[in-house]
Amino acid sequence: MLEYKGYHADIIFSEDALNLYGKLHGIKDLITFESDSPTEIVKEFHDAVDDYLEFCKEMGKEPDREFNGKLNITVAPEVHKSLDDVARNSGETLNELVEKILTDYLAKTA
Repeated sequence: MLEYKGYHADIIFSEDALNLYGKLHGIKDLITFESDSPTEIVKEFHDAVDDYLEFCKEMGKEPDREFNGKLNITVAPEVHKSLDDVARNSGETLNELVEKILTDYLAKTA
């Protein structure tokens, strides 16, 4: 995985086209890049990120960011209600409770 200015992308080899290509992860905008040369693919990735940021600046648009802290999940309605009950009973918001649960889980798996 490549990383540049907070953006990430995997490089994929296309056997059909005999080239390398990639797409920025975790943003709504579609930003892709490609190269025939393994030595040039990183430069193409950097150029794609720089071009995207420059385009956003010119358009007066805030660039999308990966991992902006918004996590949309779907759970069974009874799980949703149970979580909401626990949150209210503990004086927390549902978001605070879920973040605490996820943080505790990640600490146990680290």
